[in-house]
Amino acid sequence: MLMLKKLLGVIMATHVLWVALPRLATAGPDPASGPDFAAIDAYVEAEMRANRVPGVGLAIVHGRQIVHMRGFGEDGAGQPVTPQTSFILGSMSKAFTALAVMQLAEQGRIDLDAPVQRYLPWFRVADAGASGRITVRHALHHTTGLATRTPHASEDPPSIAAHVRALAEVALVHEPGAVHEYASPNYLVLGAIVEQVTGLSYADYIERHIFGPLAMQRSFTAQETAMQHGMARGHRYWFGFPRPIVGTYEADRMPTAALIGSAEDLGHFLIMQLNGGQYDGHALLSPDGLARMHSPGAKGEGFGYGMGWRISEIGGVPAVHHGGAVSHFRGKMVLLPGAGWGVAVLTNVSSVVPAQSTAHRMADSIAANLAGEPLPPADPSLTRIYLALTLAVAALTWMQIRDLLRLKQWRQTLVQRPRRAVITELAREFLIPLALVVGLPRLLELTWTEALHWMPDIGAWMVLAIALGWSVALYKTVCFYRLRSG
Repeated sequence: MLMLKKLLGVIMATHVLWVALPRLATAGPDPASGPDFAAIDAYVEAEMRANRVPGVGLAIVHGRQIVHMRGFGEDGAGQPVTPQTSFILGSMSKAFTALAVMQLAEQGRIDLDAPVQRYLPWFRVADAGASGRITVRHALHHTTGLATRTPHASEDPPSIAAHVRALAEVALVHEPGAVHEYASPNYLVLGAIVEQVTGLSYADYIERHIFGPLAMQRSFTAQETAMQHGMARGHRYWFGFPRPIVGTYEADRMPTAALIGSAEDLGHFLIMQLNGGQYDGHALLSPDGLARMHSPGAKGEGFGYGMGWRISEIGGVPAVHHGGAVSHFRGKMVLLPGAGWGVAVLTNVSSVVPAQSTAHRMADSIAANLAGEPLPPADPSLTRIYLALTLAVAALTWMQIRDLLRLKQWRQTLVQRPRRAVITELAREFLIPLALVVGLPRLLELTWTEALHWMPDIGAWMVLAIALGWSVALYKTVCFYRLRSG
Protein backbone atom coordinates (compact mmCIF):
# COMPACT_ATOMS: atom_id res chain seq x y z
CA MET A 1 0.00 0.00 0.00
CA LEU A 2 3.04 2.29 0.51
CA MET A 3 3.64 2.20 -3.23
CA LEU A 4 0.02 3.13 -3.94
CA LYS A 5 0.10 6.00 -1.44
CA LYS A 6 3.22 7.42 -3.08
CA LEU A 7 1.55 7.17 -6.49
CA LEU A 8 -1.61 8.93 -5.37
CA GLY A 9 0.38 11.54 -3.49
CA VAL A 10 2.34 12.53 -6.58
CA ILE A 11 -0.82 12.66 -8.71
CA MET A 12 -2.80 14.81 -6.29
CA ALA A 13 0.08 17.15 -5.55
CA THR A 14 0.66 17.79 -9.24
CA HIS A 15 -3.03 18.30 -9.94
CA VAL A 16 -3.51 20.70 -7.02
CA LEU A 17 -0.50 22.72 -8.19
CA TRP A 18 -1.93 23.13 -11.69
CA VAL A 19 -5.46 23.87 -10.52
CA ALA A 20 -4.09 26.66 -8.33
CA LEU A 21 -2.75 28.50 -11.38
CA PRO A 22 -4.77 31.56 -12.44
CA ARG A 23 -7.33 31.04 -15.17
CA LEU A 24 -8.67 33.41 -17.84
CA ALA A 25 -12.12 33.28 -19.40
CA THR A 26 -13.55 34.46 -22.69
CA ALA A 27 -16.46 36.84 -22.82
CA GLY A 28 -20.01 35.61 -22.43
CA PRO A 29 -22.55 35.78 -25.23
CA ASP A 30 -24.10 39.08 -26.20
CA PRO A 31 -27.82 38.72 -25.41
CA ALA A 32 -28.69 40.90 -28.39
CA SER A 33 -26.83 38.80 -30.96
CA GLY A 34 -27.27 35.34 -29.44
CA PRO A 35 -24.64 32.65 -28.93
CA ASP A 36 -21.29 32.86 -30.64
CA PHE A 37 -21.15 29.42 -32.22
CA ALA A 38 -17.68 30.07 -33.64
CA ALA A 39 -16.42 30.68 -30.10
CA ILE A 40 -18.13 27.50 -28.93
CA ASP A 41 -16.48 25.53 -31.73
CA ALA A 42 -13.11 27.03 -30.83
CA TYR A 43 -13.66 26.06 -27.20
CA VAL A 44 -14.45 22.46 -28.19
CA GLU A 45 -11.33 22.28 -30.35
CA ALA A 46 -9.19 23.70 -27.53
CA GLU A 47 -10.56 21.09 -25.09
CA MET A 48 -9.84 18.36 -27.61
CA ARG A 49 -6.23 19.49 -28.01
CA ALA A 50 -5.74 19.90 -24.27
CA ASN A 51 -6.96 16.40 -23.42
CA ARG A 52 -6.22 14.47 -26.63
CA VAL A 53 -9.85 13.78 -27.47
CA PRO A 54 -9.97 12.03 -30.88
CA GLY A 55 -13.49 12.99 -31.95
CA VAL A 56 -16.53 14.99 -30.81
CA GLY A 57 -20.11 15.25 -31.99
CA LEU A 58 -21.98 18.42 -30.96
CA ALA A 59 -25.60 19.49 -31.33
CA ILE A 60 -27.24 22.63 -29.93
CA VAL A 61 -30.99 23.05 -30.11
CA HIS A 62 -33.24 26.00 -29.40
CA GLY A 63 -36.98 25.75 -29.37
CA ARG A 64 -38.04 23.41 -32.14
CA GLN A 65 -34.88 23.23 -34.21
CA ILE A 66 -31.22 22.34 -34.19
CA VAL A 67 -29.45 25.67 -34.48
CA HIS A 68 -25.87 24.39 -34.56
CA MET A 69 -24.24 21.03 -35.05
CA ARG A 70 -20.67 20.04 -35.82
CA GLY A 71 -18.37 17.10 -35.94
CA PHE A 72 -14.77 17.50 -34.79
CA GLY A 73 -11.71 15.30 -35.18
CA GLU A 74 -11.63 11.69 -36.37
CA ASP A 75 -13.78 8.64 -35.70
CA GLY A 76 -10.88 6.28 -34.97
CA ALA A 77 -11.01 4.66 -38.41
CA GLY A 78 -9.53 7.54 -40.37
CA GLN A 79 -12.80 9.29 -41.17
CA PRO A 80 -13.89 12.74 -39.96
CA VAL A 81 -16.58 12.85 -37.28
CA THR A 82 -19.82 14.40 -38.52
CA PRO A 83 -23.07 15.19 -36.69
CA GLN A 84 -24.36 11.89 -38.10
CA THR A 85 -21.52 9.80 -36.64
CA SER A 86 -22.86 7.42 -33.98
CA PHE A 87 -21.46 6.89 -30.49
CA ILE A 88 -22.41 4.55 -27.65
CA LEU A 89 -24.51 6.67 -25.29
CA GLY A 90 -23.71 4.98 -21.97
CA SER A 91 -26.07 6.02 -19.19
CA MET A 92 -27.83 8.56 -21.38
CA SER A 93 -29.72 5.42 -22.41
CA LYS A 94 -31.62 5.71 -19.12
CA ALA A 95 -33.51 8.76 -20.41
CA PHE A 96 -34.83 6.63 -23.28
CA THR A 97 -35.83 3.80 -20.94
CA ALA A 98 -37.64 6.21 -18.66
CA LEU A 99 -39.46 7.65 -21.66
CA ALA A 100 -40.56 4.16 -22.72
CA VAL A 101 -41.92 3.45 -19.23
CA MET A 102 -43.76 6.77 -19.13
CA GLN A 103 -45.29 6.12 -22.55
CA LEU A 104 -46.67 2.82 -21.27
CA ALA A 105 -47.84 4.51 -18.06
CA GLU A 106 -49.84 7.05 -20.06
CA GLN A 107 -51.41 4.19 -22.00
CA GLY A 108 -52.53 2.66 -18.71
CA ARG A 109 -50.31 -0.40 -19.19
CA ILE A 110 -47.96 0.41 -16.31
CA ASP A 111 -48.81 1.85 -12.89
CA LEU A 112 -45.73 3.66 -11.59
CA ASP A 113 -46.70 2.95 -7.97
CA ALA A 114 -47.41 -0.73 -8.53
CA PRO A 115 -44.90 -3.30 -7.25
CA VAL A 116 -42.42 -4.51 -9.82
CA GLN A 117 -43.78 -7.99 -9.10
CA ARG A 118 -47.09 -7.08 -10.76
CA TYR A 119 -45.25 -7.10 -14.10
CA LEU A 120 -42.39 -9.47 -13.24
CA PRO A 121 -43.88 -12.01 -10.79
CA TRP A 122 -40.51 -13.75 -10.56
CA PHE A 123 -38.69 -10.58 -9.46
CA ARG A 124 -36.82 -11.07 -6.17
CA VAL A 125 -34.07 -9.60 -4.03
CA ALA A 126 -32.54 -11.40 -1.07
CA ASP A 127 -35.15 -9.96 1.32
CA ALA A 128 -38.47 -11.58 0.35
CA GLY A 129 -40.53 -8.92 2.14
CA ALA A 130 -38.69 -6.04 0.48
CA SER A 131 -39.11 -7.70 -2.92
CA GLY A 132 -42.84 -6.99 -2.83
CA ARG A 133 -42.41 -3.38 -1.74
CA ILE A 134 -40.18 -2.23 -4.61
CA THR A 135 -42.22 -0.23 -7.12
CA VAL A 136 -41.70 0.90 -10.69
CA ARG A 137 -41.29 4.47 -9.44
CA HIS A 138 -38.54 3.35 -7.05
CA ALA A 139 -36.62 1.93 -10.01
CA LEU A 140 -37.10 5.15 -12.02
CA HIS A 141 -35.76 7.23 -9.13
CA HIS A 142 -32.97 4.81 -8.09
CA THR A 143 -34.58 4.36 -4.67
CA THR A 144 -35.09 0.59 -4.72
CA GLY A 145 -32.35 0.10 -2.13
CA LEU A 146 -29.98 -1.59 -4.58
CA ALA A 147 -26.34 -0.63 -4.19
CA THR A 148 -24.38 1.14 -6.92
CA ARG A 149 -22.07 -1.86 -7.26
CA THR A 150 -24.78 -4.50 -7.53
CA PRO A 151 -23.38 -7.54 -9.39
CA HIS A 152 -24.60 -8.57 -12.83
CA ALA A 153 -25.59 -11.97 -14.16
CA SER A 154 -22.70 -14.31 -14.89
CA GLU A 155 -24.37 -16.49 -17.53
CA ASP A 156 -23.08 -16.43 -21.10
CA PRO A 157 -24.61 -14.91 -23.10
CA PRO A 158 -26.39 -12.71 -20.57
CA SER A 159 -29.74 -11.04 -21.14
CA ILE A 160 -31.73 -8.22 -19.60
CA ALA A 161 -33.96 -10.73 -17.80
CA ALA A 162 -30.95 -12.71 -16.59
CA HIS A 163 -29.47 -9.61 -14.95
CA VAL A 164 -32.77 -8.99 -13.18
CA ARG A 165 -33.04 -12.62 -12.04
CA ALA A 166 -29.52 -12.34 -10.61
CA LEU A 167 -30.87 -9.79 -8.10
CA ALA A 168 -32.48 -12.66 -6.20
CA GLU A 169 -29.21 -13.09 -4.30
CA VAL A 170 -28.61 -9.38 -3.70
CA ALA A 171 -29.13 -7.77 -0.29
CA LEU A 172 -30.55 -4.24 -0.30
CA VAL A 173 -28.48 -1.51 1.34
CA HIS A 174 -31.48 0.76 1.99
CA GLU A 175 -35.17 0.34 2.64
CA PRO A 176 -37.13 0.69 -0.64
CA GLY A 177 -38.06 4.32 -1.22
CA ALA A 178 -35.80 5.70 1.50
CA VAL A 179 -32.55 6.77 -0.23
CA HIS A 180 -31.43 7.63 -3.76
CA GLU A 181 -28.44 5.50 -4.73
CA TYR A 182 -27.60 5.45 -8.41
CA ALA A 183 -27.57 1.82 -9.51
CA SER A 184 -27.76 0.76 -13.14
CA PRO A 185 -29.65 -2.51 -12.43
CA ASN A 186 -32.71 -0.38 -11.62
CA TYR A 187 -33.01 0.43 -15.31
CA LEU A 188 -32.45 -3.19 -16.30
CA VAL A 189 -35.53 -3.94 -14.19
CA LEU A 190 -37.42 -1.27 -16.14
CA GLY A 191 -36.20 -2.69 -19.44
CA ALA A 192 -37.48 -6.12 -18.44
CA ILE A 193 -40.85 -4.59 -17.55
CA VAL A 194 -41.06 -2.93 -20.98
CA GLU A 195 -40.41 -6.30 -22.61
CA GLN A 196 -42.94 -8.11 -20.45
CA VAL A 197 -45.72 -5.55 -20.89
CA THR A 198 -45.33 -5.05 -24.64
CA GLY A 199 -44.26 -8.51 -25.78
CA LEU A 200 -41.48 -6.83 -27.74
CA SER A 201 -37.77 -6.93 -27.14
CA TYR A 202 -36.48 -3.75 -25.53
CA ALA A 203 -34.59 -2.97 -28.76
CA ASP A 204 -37.70 -3.36 -30.91
CA TYR A 205 -39.75 -1.12 -28.64
CA ILE A 206 -37.16 1.68 -28.67
CA GLU A 207 -36.76 1.50 -32.44
CA ARG A 208 -40.51 1.55 -33.13
CA HIS A 209 -41.75 3.99 -30.51
CA ILE A 210 -38.84 6.39 -29.97
CA PHE A 211 -36.19 6.22 -32.72
CA GLY A 212 -38.80 6.03 -35.48
CA PRO A 213 -41.08 8.94 -34.46
CA LEU A 214 -38.03 11.10 -33.72
CA ALA A 215 -36.43 10.38 -37.11
CA MET A 216 -33.29 9.18 -35.33
CA GLN A 217 -31.84 7.62 -38.47
CA ARG A 218 -28.32 7.17 -37.10
CA SER A 219 -29.37 5.57 -33.80
CA PHE A 220 -29.09 1.84 -33.29
CA THR A 221 -29.62 -1.07 -30.93
CA ALA A 222 -26.89 -3.25 -32.45
CA GLN A 223 -23.23 -2.34 -32.74
CA GLU A 224 -22.70 -4.35 -35.93
CA THR A 225 -25.42 -2.39 -37.72
CA ALA A 226 -24.11 0.89 -36.32
CA MET A 227 -20.58 0.15 -37.56
CA GLN A 228 -21.93 -0.55 -41.05
CA HIS A 229 -23.29 3.00 -40.96
CA GLY A 230 -20.06 4.68 -39.83
CA MET A 231 -20.19 4.41 -36.04
CA ALA A 232 -17.09 5.87 -34.38
CA ARG A 233 -14.51 3.61 -32.82
CA GLY A 234 -14.11 4.19 -29.12
CA HIS A 235 -10.80 4.88 -27.41
CA ARG A 236 -9.22 4.21 -24.03
CA TYR A 237 -6.36 6.24 -22.64
CA TRP A 238 -2.98 4.59 -22.20
CA PHE A 239 -1.03 6.94 -19.94
CA GLY A 240 -2.81 9.93 -21.47
CA PHE A 241 -2.75 8.83 -25.12
CA PRO A 242 -5.97 7.50 -26.69
CA ARG A 243 -5.87 4.10 -28.35
CA PRO A 244 -8.77 2.96 -30.59
CA ILE A 245 -10.62 -0.23 -29.72
CA VAL A 246 -13.74 -2.06 -30.81
CA GLY A 247 -15.08 -2.94 -27.39
CA THR A 248 -17.46 -5.73 -26.52
CA TYR A 249 -20.98 -4.44 -27.05
CA GLU A 250 -23.23 -5.09 -24.05
CA ALA A 251 -26.64 -5.49 -25.68
CA ASP A 252 -27.83 -7.12 -22.45
CA ARG A 253 -27.35 -3.74 -20.70
CA MET A 254 -29.09 -1.68 -23.37
CA PRO A 255 -31.75 -0.10 -21.09
CA THR A 256 -29.08 1.36 -18.84
CA ALA A 257 -25.94 1.93 -20.92
CA ALA A 258 -25.82 0.59 -24.48
CA LEU A 259 -28.04 2.54 -26.88
CA ILE A 260 -26.18 4.08 -29.82
CA GLY A 261 -26.90 7.50 -31.32
CA SER A 262 -25.51 10.51 -33.14
CA ALA A 263 -25.33 14.16 -32.10
CA GLU A 264 -27.94 15.10 -34.68
CA ASP A 265 -30.31 12.39 -33.43
CA LEU A 266 -29.87 13.49 -29.83
CA GLY A 267 -30.80 16.95 -31.08
CA HIS A 268 -34.17 15.51 -32.15
CA PHE A 269 -34.54 13.86 -28.74
CA LEU A 270 -33.79 17.13 -26.96
CA ILE A 271 -36.25 19.07 -29.13
CA MET A 272 -38.98 16.66 -28.04
CA GLN A 273 -37.94 17.09 -24.41
CA LEU A 274 -38.17 20.88 -24.72
CA ASN A 275 -41.55 20.91 -26.46
CA GLY A 276 -43.94 18.98 -24.27
CA GLY A 277 -43.21 15.59 -25.79
CA GLN A 278 -43.85 16.76 -29.38
CA TYR A 279 -41.54 16.35 -32.38
CA ASP A 280 -42.44 17.20 -35.97
CA GLY A 281 -46.12 16.40 -35.49
CA HIS A 282 -45.50 13.27 -33.41
CA ALA A 283 -46.62 13.19 -29.77
CA LEU A 284 -44.35 10.82 -27.89
CA LEU A 285 -45.56 11.90 -24.44
CA SER A 286 -47.94 14.40 -22.89
CA PRO A 287 -46.61 17.69 -21.47
CA ASP A 288 -47.67 16.51 -18.01
CA GLY A 289 -45.81 13.23 -18.39
CA LEU A 290 -42.69 15.01 -19.55
CA ALA A 291 -42.92 17.46 -16.65
CA ARG A 292 -43.05 14.54 -14.24
CA MET A 293 -39.94 13.04 -15.82
CA HIS A 294 -38.11 16.34 -15.33
CA SER A 295 -39.25 16.80 -11.71
CA PRO A 296 -36.96 15.69 -8.88
CA GLY A 297 -38.49 12.66 -7.21
CA ALA A 298 -35.43 11.76 -5.16
CA LYS A 299 -32.66 13.80 -3.61
CA GLY A 300 -29.06 13.09 -4.56
CA GLU A 301 -25.85 14.86 -3.59
CA GLY A 302 -26.22 18.33 -5.08
CA PHE A 303 -29.03 17.38 -7.46
CA GLY A 304 -32.49 15.92 -7.66
CA TYR A 305 -33.16 12.79 -9.68
CA GLY A 306 -36.25 12.65 -11.84
CA MET A 307 -36.91 9.80 -14.27
CA GLY A 308 -33.76 9.19 -16.27
CA TRP A 309 -32.60 12.77 -15.67
CA ARG A 310 -30.77 14.75 -13.02
CA ILE A 311 -32.07 18.17 -12.03
CA SER A 312 -29.82 20.95 -10.73
CA GLU A 313 -28.47 24.31 -11.88
CA ILE A 314 -25.96 24.95 -14.65
CA GLY A 315 -24.85 28.50 -15.38
CA GLY A 316 -27.08 29.70 -12.56
CA VAL A 317 -30.31 28.47 -14.20
CA PRO A 318 -32.39 25.29 -13.72
CA ALA A 319 -31.07 22.42 -15.82
CA VAL A 320 -32.13 18.87 -16.64
CA HIS A 321 -29.20 16.70 -17.63
CA HIS A 322 -27.62 13.26 -17.76
CA GLY A 323 -24.20 11.98 -18.70
CA GLY A 324 -23.13 8.64 -20.02
CA ALA A 325 -19.92 6.62 -19.91
CA VAL A 326 -18.67 3.25 -20.97
CA SER A 327 -15.02 2.29 -21.07
CA HIS A 328 -14.41 3.84 -24.52
CA PHE A 329 -17.14 6.49 -25.03
CA ARG A 330 -18.46 9.42 -22.99
CA GLY A 331 -21.09 12.07 -23.52
CA LYS A 332 -23.71 14.28 -21.93
CA MET A 333 -27.09 15.86 -22.68
CA VAL A 334 -28.18 19.13 -21.03
CA LEU A 335 -31.57 20.86 -21.17
CA LEU A 336 -32.22 24.45 -20.04
CA PRO A 337 -36.04 24.25 -20.17
CA GLY A 338 -36.66 27.84 -19.08
CA ALA A 339 -34.58 29.24 -21.93
CA GLY A 340 -35.44 26.56 -24.49
CA TRP A 341 -31.83 25.45 -25.03
CA GLY A 342 -30.46 21.93 -25.31
CA VAL A 343 -26.90 20.63 -25.76
CA ALA A 344 -25.55 17.19 -26.64
CA VAL A 345 -21.83 16.40 -26.61
CA LEU A 346 -20.49 12.97 -27.59
CA THR A 347 -16.86 11.83 -27.49
CA ASN A 348 -15.19 8.62 -28.63
CA VAL A 349 -12.82 8.31 -25.68
CA SER A 350 -13.26 7.55 -22.00
CA SER A 351 -11.24 7.66 -18.80
CA VAL A 352 -11.54 6.08 -15.38
CA VAL A 353 -11.25 9.61 -13.92
CA PRO A 354 -14.94 10.64 -13.94
CA ALA A 355 -14.37 14.00 -12.23
CA GLN A 356 -12.22 15.02 -15.19
CA SER A 357 -14.57 13.93 -18.00
CA THR A 358 -13.92 16.25 -20.93
CA ALA A 359 -17.31 15.44 -22.51
CA HIS A 360 -19.26 16.31 -19.37
CA ARG A 361 -17.28 19.50 -18.81
CA MET A 362 -17.79 20.63 -22.40
CA ALA A 363 -21.55 20.04 -22.26
CA ASP A 364 -21.88 21.92 -18.97
CA SER A 365 -19.68 24.80 -20.14
CA ILE A 366 -21.55 25.20 -23.42
CA ALA A 367 -24.91 25.11 -21.61
CA ALA A 368 -23.66 27.69 -19.11
CA ASN A 369 -22.52 29.86 -22.02
CA LEU A 370 -25.98 29.65 -23.56
CA ALA A 371 -27.31 30.81 -20.19
CA GLY A 372 -25.03 33.87 -20.31
CA GLU A 373 -21.82 32.66 -18.65
CA PRO A 374 -18.44 33.15 -20.36
CA LEU A 375 -16.79 30.14 -21.92
CA PRO A 376 -13.92 28.92 -19.74
CA PRO A 377 -10.44 28.25 -21.07
CA ALA A 378 -9.67 24.67 -22.02
CA ASP A 379 -8.97 22.64 -18.91
CA PRO A 380 -6.17 20.11 -19.48
CA SER A 381 -6.70 18.52 -16.06
CA LEU A 382 -7.04 15.03 -17.49
CA THR A 383 -3.73 15.40 -19.33
CA ARG A 384 -2.10 16.72 -16.14
CA ILE A 385 -3.35 13.79 -14.11
CA TYR A 386 -2.08 11.32 -16.69
CA LEU A 387 1.27 13.13 -16.86
CA ALA A 388 1.63 12.93 -13.10
CA LEU A 389 0.47 9.32 -13.15
CA THR A 390 2.96 8.39 -15.87
CA LEU A 391 5.85 10.04 -14.01
CA ALA A 392 4.84 8.33 -10.79
CA VAL A 393 4.55 4.94 -12.47
CA ALA A 394 7.95 5.39 -14.14
CA ALA A 395 9.56 6.39 -10.84
CA LEU A 396 8.07 3.50 -8.88
CA THR A 397 8.90 0.99 -11.60
CA TRP A 398 12.49 2.21 -11.59
CA MET A 399 12.59 1.72 -7.82
CA GLN A 400 11.50 -1.88 -8.29
CA ILE A 401 14.06 -2.48 -11.05
CA ARG A 402 16.73 -0.94 -8.85
CA ASP A 403 15.80 -3.37 -6.07
CA LEU A 404 16.12 -6.24 -8.55
CA LEU A 405 19.59 -5.06 -9.58
CA ARG A 406 20.65 -4.95 -5.92
CA LEU A 407 19.57 -8.50 -5.12
CA LYS A 408 23.10 -9.89 -5.48
CA GLN A 409 24.42 -7.30 -3.03
CA TRP A 410 21.55 -8.06 -0.66
CA ARG A 411 22.32 -11.79 -0.77
CA GLN A 412 26.00 -11.15 0.04
CA THR A 413 25.12 -9.16 3.18
CA LEU A 414 22.42 -11.61 4.31
CA VAL A 415 24.73 -13.66 6.52
CA GLN A 416 25.58 -10.56 8.57
CA ARG A 417 21.99 -9.52 9.30
CA PRO A 418 19.95 -10.55 12.35
CA ARG A 419 17.44 -13.31 11.60
CA ARG A 420 14.54 -11.33 13.03
CA ALA A 421 15.26 -8.29 10.86
CA VAL A 422 15.34 -10.44 7.71
CA ILE A 423 12.04 -12.13 8.58
CA THR A 424 10.45 -8.71 9.11
CA GLU A 425 11.75 -7.53 5.75
CA LEU A 426 10.46 -10.65 3.99
CA ALA A 427 7.02 -10.23 5.54
CA ARG A 428 6.95 -6.65 4.27
CA GLU A 429 8.03 -7.76 0.79
CA PHE A 430 5.07 -10.16 0.61
CA LEU A 431 2.51 -7.89 2.25
CA ILE A 432 3.02 -4.81 0.04
CA PRO A 433 1.94 -6.60 -3.20
CA LEU A 434 -0.86 -8.28 -1.27
CA ALA A 435 -2.04 -4.88 -0.11
CA LEU A 436 -2.13 -3.76 -3.74
CA VAL A 437 -4.12 -6.84 -4.75
CA VAL A 438 -6.71 -6.25 -2.02
CA GLY A 439 -6.55 -2.49 -1.54
CA LEU A 440 -6.50 -1.14 -5.09
CA PRO A 441 -9.98 -2.45 -6.05
CA ARG A 442 -11.41 -1.04 -2.81
CA LEU A 443 -9.75 2.34 -3.35
CA LEU A 444 -10.97 2.62 -6.95
CA GLU A 445 -14.29 0.87 -6.25
CA LEU A 446 -13.56 -1.47 -9.14
CA THR A 447 -13.00 -5.20 -9.33
CA TRP A 448 -9.73 -6.30 -10.93
CA THR A 449 -11.67 -7.31 -14.04
CA GLU A 450 -13.22 -3.84 -14.21
CA ALA A 451 -9.88 -2.14 -13.52
CA LEU A 452 -8.23 -3.98 -16.43
CA HIS A 453 -11.22 -3.10 -18.60
CA TRP A 454 -11.59 0.59 -17.69
CA MET A 455 -7.93 1.43 -17.09
CA PRO A 456 -5.78 -1.13 -18.91
CA ASP A 457 -2.67 1.04 -18.66
CA ILE A 458 -2.71 1.32 -14.87
CA GLY A 459 -4.13 -2.16 -14.48
CA ALA A 460 -1.32 -3.68 -16.53
CA TRP A 461 1.27 -1.71 -14.60
CA MET A 462 -0.21 -2.85 -11.28
CA VAL A 463 -0.07 -6.48 -12.39
CA LEU A 464 3.59 -5.96 -13.33
CA ALA A 465 4.34 -4.20 -10.04
CA ILE A 466 2.71 -6.98 -8.04
CA ALA A 467 4.52 -9.69 -10.02
CA LEU A 468 7.87 -7.94 -9.55
CA GLY A 469 7.19 -7.42 -5.87
CA TRP A 470 6.36 -11.05 -5.23
CA SER A 471 9.27 -12.23 -7.40
CA VAL A 472 11.69 -10.25 -5.26
CA ALA A 473 10.03 -11.52 -2.09
CA LEU A 474 10.23 -15.13 -3.29
CA TYR A 475 13.88 -14.80 -4.31
CA LYS A 476 14.82 -13.31 -0.94
CA THR A 477 12.91 -16.03 0.89
CA VAL A 478 14.72 -18.79 -1.04
CA CYS A 479 18.09 -17.15 -0.31
CA PHE A 480 17.25 -16.87 3.39
CA TYR A 481 16.03 -20.48 3.58
CA ARG A 482 19.16 -21.83 1.89
CA LEU A 483 21.40 -19.82 4.16
CA ARG A 484 19.66 -21.05 7.32
CA SER A 485 19.38 -24.67 6.18
CA GLY A 486 22.99 -24.74 4.97
